[in-house]
Amino acid sequence: MHIRTVCLCLLQQDQRFLFQRIENVHKSKTMYRPVGGTMEYGENSLTAVTREVKEEINVEIIEPILQYVIENHFKFTEQHQDSGEIKEVLGHEINFIYSAQAKDPLIYQQDIVYGIESNEVAYEAEWKTLTDLKEDLNALVVPEGLLELLLQMDIKKKVGSSLYHQIH
Repeated sequence: MHIRTVCLCLLQQDQRFLFQRIENVHKSKTMYRPVGGTMEYGENSLTAVTREVKEEINVEIIEPILQYVIENHFKFTEQHQDSGEIKEVLGHEINFIYSAQAKDPLIYQQDIVYGIESNEVAYEAEWKTLTDLKEDLNALVVPEGLLELLLQMDIKKKVGSSLYHQIH
């Protein structure tokens, strides 16, 4: 296996963040992750996050600022294409998490934002508060640890503040 590099974008409107919703039938949980995807060879993370958001939800972002780098180890099930055998596999990602603003403010008025992955699989992204995600026992925010980091930031900056700042 190899380490996958992922670039994700936190779009925030007031107390809500835009999260891609992923139904995880194996764990009976709904996963939520910021919009974004895999860095391509030769790209830097800033270029990748800008490209991924544009490709997936057709939104241009402005003022992207790197907030977190999260190393994520996780298990998932995969089905072998030839044999059909299902096995548990270890995944390993390095996640660059950016905050940014959408160039077009109309996105903030949409309850559901429709996206498409690079493999042509459509998905829905929705606006969620950190409290909604924390209190929902069936919600799993990925990458692991991101929700806790966002909650810590929310406590430090008081309710109503944004994440748009430089971390030193």
